Amino acid sequence: MNRCLLRCLPLFLLFGAISFLLPNSANGQKPEDESDKFFNGSTVLRLEIEIGKKEMDLLRREPRKYVKATLKEGDKVVGTDVGIHLKGAAGSFRSIDEKPGLTLNMDKFTDGQRYRGMDKFHLSNSVQDPSYLSELICGELFRAAGVPASRIGHAVVSINGKRRGLYYVKEGYDTSFLKHHFNNSDGNFYDGGFLREIDQPLQLIKSKNDVKEYADLKALAAACNEKNHDQRFQKLEKLLDLDKFVAFIVLEAITWDWDGYPFNRNNYRIYHDPRHDKITFIPSGMDQMFGASTGPILPDFQGLVARALISTPKGKALYYEKMADIMKKVYSSDKLIKRLDELEARIQPVLAEVDAGAGKDYKNQVNRLRHSFKDRQKSVEEQLSKIKK
Repeated sequence: MNRCLLRCLPLFLLFGAISFLLPNSANGQKPEDESDKFFNGSTVLRLEIEIGKKEMDLLRREPRKYVKATLKEGDKVVGTDVGIHLKGAAGSFRSIDEKPGLTLNMDKFTDGQRYRGMDKFHLSNSVQDPSYLSELICGELFRAAGVPASRIGHAVVSINGKRRGLYYVKEGYDTSFLKHHFNNSDGNFYDGGFLREIDQPLQLIKSKNDVKEYADLKALAAACNEKNHDQRFQKLEKLLDLDKFVAFIVLEAITWDWDGYPFNRNNYRIYHDPRHDKITFIPSGMDQMFGASTGPILPDFQGLVARALISTPKGKALYYEKMADIMKKVYSSDKLIKRLDELEARIQPVLAEVDAGAGKDYKNQVNRLRHSFKDRQKSVEEQLSKIKK
């Protein structure tokens, strides 16, 4: 072996090891391709999270603060120094010693690190949705109607060798999410937080090369308070991606998302697209849906923007027109039930493995959705027919 080869061999081995740990794109596969493959596939992941004693103690004291962890898929390490903290609101929050909801940020402490093409993702404990399917199905409905929504997969999760159960894997609201839906990520991006309206101090997630922070929301709130109906509609049309917003509130009503923005000013994100100077609302936390199959198709919205638009004649007409279009082209109880059949066959055996009681009862939980899909379609179509008359 010549001297050059001997000198280069250690470097070759070093770079080979590094390339194994680099983001997927560095190995010739784009992150979005990897995430598409996962979310469009049928794999139920087996994830092991290793957290040190000091970090576990910190999560007990300050559950929202990021700590470092190691992520494994099966026996293979797929992330080191991964940022992790607990998630969940009043109904879904569980401590780190129970079945916690988790947020994982792959590149919080390691630049460029990805897992299956994802920078940030959530492991939702689904304690308020025993079907583990509500947010998956509703997200598919929203995206089919042109409204951005996170994609969903599933995983069995263990922490420090102790199995915590079945989770659903939720795509994070990060740069990758924004680029996927808007082809850019430079705009002002806000988290609606807990029971907050747009004229309250929402959390600014990120901002770059856009209008002054919160100026877009202040303009939207001012438009909502315009007393003249025609002028209000014109101002809202200028500020909102109107087609997406109408589709958003229509589907919130069809799926009866009582804890979303239009109903309850909760569980939402807002993105201002600087290229088009338009605002888009993004649904989140869709784990308690279809609670009122015969609920009115135009509920008493509490969200300021939804209420302001619907109280104009043009806005109300657009709302009913979009609802009729979505019921015709997007919402089909037969197709939704077929999708449930496919997902039930995937999830039930895994759930039975980790929780025998939940696995035995799983068909009842999925059947609740099946009945709700049918009943809601019948009710919405009947109510729409009366509006037309």
